[in-house]
Amino acid sequence: MGHTVLLVDDDENVLLGLVRVLRRQPYRILTARSAEEARWIFKVHPVDVIVTDEQMPHQRGTELLAWVAQHFPEVVRIVLTGQPTIDTAISAINQAAVFQFFTKPCNEVELALAIRRALELKDQQHCAAAPQRPPGAKTG
Repeated sequence: MGHTVLLVDDDENVLLGLVRVLRRQPYRILTARSAEEARWIFKVHPVDVIVTDEQMPHQRGTELLAWVAQHFPEVVRIVLTGQPTIDTAISAINQAAVFQFFTKPCNEVELALAIRRALELKDQQHCAAAPQRPPGAKTG
């Protein structure tokens, strides 16, 4: 279980529902009920993918994702919203560089597949960034 997914939503019932849907997936799931709690988690745990609600008290999800993009650009970002607007979509794309945008209630299978694709993308980027040995180089 090498990957970690952070779920952020101020509604505990939504978080519990997401955890229930994703609990059989091969990654560790962390949860946060606010953007502030999510930022604290980033300081103490490595996170590969963040899935956040847009409408939260004190800070919108896209604002949190913009912070993640600035401080942890390798983290893949997904946003959920119950109130989709053009402005929210533009902000998610331009400020937070989101990987995927879902409206609530979202299709659970599609969300699980999006997280899987996000983790595959992250693995591919990690492999591409790994130093390559020149052809013919000797080891050990």
